[in-house]
Amino acid sequence: MNYILFDPPSSLIQKSYPFTLTRPFGELRIFGGTIKEFWETALGTNVSYLTRPHLSELYPTKWEKNNTLICASSSPIIINDSTKNKHYNIQKYEIDGSISLESIQNIYLDQRFQQGEQEDILVNGFSSLLNSLFSHHHHYAHLENLKNQKIDCSNNSFLNDDDGPILVEDDVTIMEGAMIRGPVHICKGSTIKMGAKIYGPTVIGPYCKIGGEVSNCIFLGYSNKSHDGFIGHSIIGEWCNIGAGTSNSNLKNDYGTVKMWDYFSKRFKDSQEQFLGLYMGDHSKCAINTSFNTGTTVGVNSNIFGSGFPRNFIPSFSWGGAQGVKDYNFEKAISVAETVMARRGVKLTDSYVTMLRAVRDITYAMKQ
Repeated sequence: MNYILFDPPSSLIQKSYPFTLTRPFGELRIFGGTIKEFWETALGTNVSYLTRPHLSELYPTKWEKNNTLICASSSPIIINDSTKNKHYNIQKYEIDGSISLESIQNIYLDQRFQQGEQEDILVNGFSSLLNSLFSHHHHYAHLENLKNQKIDCSNNSFLNDDDGPILVEDDVTIMEGAMIRGPVHICKGSTIKMGAKIYGPTVIGPYCKIGGEVSNCIFLGYSNKSHDGFIGHSIIGEWCNIGAGTSNSNLKNDYGTVKMWDYFSKRFKDSQEQFLGLYMGDHSKCAINTSFNTGTTVGVNSNIFGSGFPRNFIPSFSWGGAQGVKDYNFEKAISVAETVMARRGVKLTDSYVTMLRAVRDITYAMKQ
């Protein structure tokens, strides 16, 4: 059987910006892997994507004569200790040949409307991502089951899995004095720096460098927060760099709920969440001692610097800080991205540049 994950309707895709600007919905990372990896494990086969045009060259669709399409926002297979694999409210679409993304999205919307249901996950943003999907954490390796990892507790690292497991993949280095309280998932090739303090639930994606204090966060991968400073209740994209001493607020002084930028409605909306920090899109950077206010969204490929609090929404391809921002020169941004990716042995391809150019164009169109 050929399985394809299709991107959910634009309302949900845009609510998941800036992260879904640069990847299909199924590439979002949760505890235990990406949404796509959950489906591949459950289905026992590889799956491909039916995604938006500017992503389709990087994530091509594998069409066969008979195809089964599943909305990528559907809850992955639920697995627990007492039951075998089981589908929960998953609507499959059997397609003979190919179909456009818009067509399958319309079919999906019609059926969901008839059933009086909403999209399954991420409707409420960060809290849904953590609360509904960290429920899988009890299936993964507990502290006593870890092996072949660079974890030497004689170096005075402290690992506590009382509240959830600490899952550590291959080639992870945990340096002296690190303190980790589960549930925490540290993906392949990442480094936890000396004296780091990591509170779960947290996911550190592949090839990250993490230091200082981190709490309730998802790092999608290839990003650095190597130094002191606090990042909490935040999602950090790929290829980001967080300068030394940078911190974000994740709680308002009046303990009220946090407003976040909503790309779909183009305004700030009440998240109904008391704790929310920073959303930072792929390839964005910030200078040393940057201070992010509660509920800040930074788009893709932005460079933030200067004293004071930057505004709570910074569009993609922006350059500046609290004193104001201007458009980030595209060729300069691409040059920096090429240098950063080469440091991890990843080549910046023409297809990737084309995708980033499309993200810039989408961003400029949304400003109109």
